[in-house]
Amino acid sequence: MSVVEAAGLTYHPISPKFGAELTDAVLLDLHDDEVESLQQLAAERGVVVVRDQSMTVHQQAEFAHRLGPLTTYPVRDKDVPSELLVIHADENSKNVAGSKWHTDISSEERPPSLSMLRMEVVPSSGGDTLFCDMYQAFESLSPEMQRFLKRLSARHDPKGHHLYLSGAKTLRELPSQIHPVIRTHPRTGRNALYVNSGFTARIQDVTRGESDALLAMLFDHIIQGLNFQIRVRWEPNTVVFWDNRVVQHHAAWDYYPQVRHGYRATSIGEIPYLATH
Repeated sequence: MSVVEAAGLTYHPISPKFGAELTDAVLLDLHDDEVESLQQLAAERGVVVVRDQSMTVHQQAEFAHRLGPLTTYPVRDKDVPSELLVIHADENSKNVAGSKWHTDISSEERPPSLSMLRMEVVPSSGGDTLFCDMYQAFESLSPEMQRFLKRLSARHDPKGHHLYLSGAKTLRELPSQIHPVIRTHPRTGRNALYVNSGFTARIQDVTRGESDALLAMLFDHIIQGLNFQIRVRWEPNTVVFWDNRVVQHHAAWDYYPQVRHGYRATSIGEIPYLATH
């Protein structure tokens, strides 16, 4: 496996263009310039995996603050900081959060930029997370389709099972948001496909039938995009960062009735935009 060094961080590419696994990194010991390099690496390669990171929930929250302002969640456990969302499934779970392709909370005005998920308890097998590169999803479309999609925007609706993300009590407290179908990453300047089956409800300014057909085509393009997907297998104390601006993910629900338990922090991003130059 090849080794690449970038701004003080050494990593193995998970696939030629997508994903990176850091080697010999201790997150809690990173200097500010190395944290900046971590964010740049996530922007360029979408997903960054770091193994064997022993830390408390408070240390995780403290580190996550170095990535920018964080989303906060209703406090359900006084021992868990409000910046961390508990990710848990066991023998009593009927389903698992994130069991369809999505980017985190795209129905927000300023959707998350980076997500940081650390797993403490993992099943003996299964429970992987799949990731899909939206840079390549966009770039693999025909030039004419790319030009067409750049003219479009889409409505992203909140879902009932995501109410806890903003602490809202009713769906009315979570308005829909309109975002460009193609967005530009502020760090790389590259364009990425920005519709997902978890939140994107409708393409604006076309008929319902046209919207349904176009979204079905794009969602199928993501599902079938094996050449720009990776699969991350969790181990205890694995930390994975992903850039929601250019990555979708899908949690595999194949380990019932085993336990999977971890904590996620998400940094607040910018309002999505498409650069016109």
